Amino acid sequence: MSVFIDENLEQDDAGLVSCRHCSARVGVAADPLRDARVRESAPRTAGPSVRAEASNFTDREVVFRQAFCPECLTLLQAEIVPADEPSFRIRSLKLVGA
Repeated sequence: MSVFIDENLEQDDAGLVSCRHCSARVGVAADPLRDARVRESAPRTAGPSVRAEASNFTDREVVFRQAFCPECLTLLQAEIVPADEPSFRIRSLKLVGA
């Protein structure tokens, strides 16, 4: 039995997290996006609504970070975050049946 996480991810009985589109393993319950491919680029690449320079608000470098399925490249997560910090959108799932 698998558990629906969101439109793109599901978790199996063993706690493995997979892409719902191609079934590629993306991570585990404790780190659902562990095996995702990550791309970092300038915040402006997020779209036309991101116009302000990050330097107006912070003295740290800011990046647009995207996580993709390692097989089919479905976008799993996108965020604008300080470059020197890990993702702010941490997901931690309970093991099914635990």
